[in-house]
Amino acid sequence: MTIPNITEQKNWFESNPKKTIAFIVIFGFLIIDFSLAAALKIVGVFKPSYVTSNVREAYYRRADPVYHHGLKKNISNYIAEWGKQDYRVDTNSLGFKDNGNQHVPLESKHKRIIVIGDSFTEGMAIPFDKTFAGLLKNNFKQYNVDVLNAAASSYSPIIYYRKIKYLIETVGLKFDSVVVLIDLSDAEDEALGYRFDKDENVISQGSAANLGAAESKHSAKPKNIKQPMTVKDFFTQYTYFLGQLRNLSAYLKAKTRSWERGLKQRRAMWTMDKSLYNEFGEKGLTIGAKHMLQLKNLLDKQQISLTVVVYPWPDQIYNDDFESKQVNFWYNWSRKNKVEFINLFNAFVPTTTAEETIRKYYINGDVHWNEVGHKRVFQVLKTRLQP
Repeated sequence: MTIPNITEQKNWFESNPKKTIAFIVIFGFLIIDFSLAAALKIVGVFKPSYVTSNVREAYYRRADPVYHHGLKKNISNYIAEWGKQDYRVDTNSLGFKDNGNQHVPLESKHKRIIVIGDSFTEGMAIPFDKTFAGLLKNNFKQYNVDVLNAAASSYSPIIYYRKIKYLIETVGLKFDSVVVLIDLSDAEDEALGYRFDKDENVISQGSAANLGAAESKHSAKPKNIKQPMTVKDFFTQYTYFLGQLRNLSAYLKAKTRSWERGLKQRRAMWTMDKSLYNEFGEKGLTIGAKHMLQLKNLLDKQQISLTVVVYPWPDQIYNDDFESKQVNFWYNWSRKNKVEFINLFNAFVPTTTAEETIRKYYINGDVHWNEVGHKRVFQVLKTRLQP
C-alpha cells in the first residue's frame, strides 16, 4: 500500500477547491447541527424535528383489554398527522373523538346517537368539527339530539359489538340509537384480523392492520421485534436541521403524490377480485354478519335502534362498482333483520369522471375522505337520520 505524501494531499485539495469547500461546509454544518441537538438535549428541551406519522398517531391511541384498542381519554388540542397533513385531535371523557376535552355524562335528557366505524368514521386527517360526525353533532343540536363518535381506526363488526356492549353493560352509558358505518376493510379484519378469547374479549389473530395496535398486549401471538434504526432515523434523532429538511421533503412528496396511489387497494378490491374474495372477502362477510347480529340482539334488548351504512373507496368509484358485493350483502342482511340501511355508494356516483370525483372527495393519494367528502356524507346522513 502506497501512503500519499503531504505534497500529494495538498495538491489534491488545491486542484479541487470546489469539492474542498463543499466538504468543509457540509462537515461544518453537521458539527453545528449535532452540537445544537446535543445542547438542547442537555437542557431537556430537544424534540426530534421529524416524527413519523405512525408515532404521532399512536400517541393518542391505546390498547384495550376488552375491545382491543381505542383512543385515550381527555386529549386536548393534540396535533396529529396523517399523510403529512397535520390536524387537531381532542377526545372526551369516554375516549371518543370530540370537539374538545369535555365530560360526557352517562345519561342525557336529550336523545343520543352513537356513530361507530373505523378510520373513515373516526375522521383520519380531519379535525372533528369538519368530519361528518362533528357536522351532525353541530346540526342536530337544534333538535336537542346529541351525537357521540365511538369510532377508531381499524375497527370492524367484532369490535363494534364488543365496544357497544362494554359501553352499555360496564360503563352504563345511555343512548337511543347506533349508526354503524361498515367499511370495506372490515371483511379482511373479520376474516384474518380479530377473534374473541375465552372471555369474549377481542384479540388479534394475525394480519389486522390496526393503527396504534403495535402497543397492544392483546394478541394471540405477540411479537416484540425491535426495528433497526435507519440512517434517516439516526440523523432525525441526533440532529435538528436535517430533521426539518426531512419534514420538508416528506411534505412536498405528499403534496405532489398521484391521486392514483389510492387505487388498487387490497382491502377494498375483494369486491371485484375473485381471488381476494375467496381469500377473505366471503369469510369476512359471514363472520361480520354474525357479529352484527350479536349487536342487533344486544340493542333490541335495550330498545336501541340500529342503522347500517356502507360507502365506497376510490377503487369502487374508479371501477364503477356501485352494485358492489358490499352493498348487496349488507342490504340483504339489513332487510332480513329489519335494520335501517343507508347506501352511500350512490352519493359518490361520478357526475363527470371517476378521477374528478375521487379528487373532489378523497385525500390526495389516500383512501379516506377529505373535508368535502365528509360534508357529502353529512348531507346524506343528516336527511336520513334527522329526528
